[in-house]
Amino acid sequence: MTGASLMAAPQDGARRRRRRALQAAQYALAAAAVVFVVLVLVRSWGDVRAYDWRVRWTWLVCSAAAFLCFYLAQGLAWHLLLRAFALRAPAAWAVASWSRSILARYIPGNVFMIVDRVLAGRRRGLSARRVTAAMVYEQALGFCAALVTLGLLLPFLDYRKGAVALSLAGIPVILVFLHPRVFGPVADHLLRLLHREPLGAVLGFRRVLALLGAYVACWFVAGLGCWTLAAGVVSVGGELAPAVTAAFALAYVAGMVAFVFPGGIGVREVVLAAALGGELGGGVAFAWALLLRLWVVAVEVAFAGLATLAEAMRGGRSRTGVDAGGTEG
Repeated sequence: MTGASLMAAPQDGARRRRRRALQAAQYALAAAAVVFVVLVLVRSWGDVRAYDWRVRWTWLVCSAAAFLCFYLAQGLAWHLLLRAFALRAPAAWAVASWSRSILARYIPGNVFMIVDRVLAGRRRGLSARRVTAAMVYEQALGFCAALVTLGLLLPFLDYRKGAVALSLAGIPVILVFLHPRVFGPVADHLLRLLHREPLGAVLGFRRVLALLGAYVACWFVAGLGCWTLAAGVVSVGGELAPAVTAAFALAYVAGMVAFVFPGGIGVREVVLAAALGGELGGGVAFAWALLLRLWVVAVEVAFAGLATLAEAMRGGRSRTGVDAGGTEG
């Protein structure tokens, strides 16, 4: 064994121990979050039971359709990111592999989604480094788009002149951060801290702005899904739709910041309940936030199944000699 190998072995061991410790902590935090959710529901059960819950199936169908569109758009955005890094893959495969990988974010460890995406790309002969770079952009764009959405809609959630002015002023800061001359060095520094390889390439600013606009539009679609779910079970009017969208974006940001909680479990529910407690009441808002979590997970599972089926069907057509344009080859 060489001297370099002898030096690397203790470092690898220390990294594995840190990873196991983090994973154990995440399991503990996830369990604590579940206990917290149960305790809050038990404490507010009287208010939850007394509330006039009414199921409106039309709104629920609209909510499911909106969230399915949201995830389809996110999957297609992933396909565009792969193409931006010169990674050629069918759109059906990109959407399906993306949909399966997002389910892994609920597993403590914070690496399973990345590993799943990289392994799926490797099986198609895609560069693992470029796939990882595309994922870095995906996470950054999703986070920044949520902040932009929150900045635009904060007046509907909490109209205080100072807070609104600060949120709007933050949008240009986000745009500066996403500029290649800023984003590249910052991303490389963070990747080094995580013992990862640097990006290797950055996207042009115009393309980043176009992708950011697409992700912001996705957040508005997700907000529509949230509001229609609320309209399907509680009494809310259309005037509350912007506030619900802003609250959902805020909950996502909080969940990303509290990354040690798998999938932001517990954190997002608390933020949603706090943001909408004034409209629905604390107990009812928390119960609705928990219902939203279950609803979103169910839609994610359904979407992953549909995307995988679509990928399989398209693969079957390709094997029979039909190309992407539907003509015989």
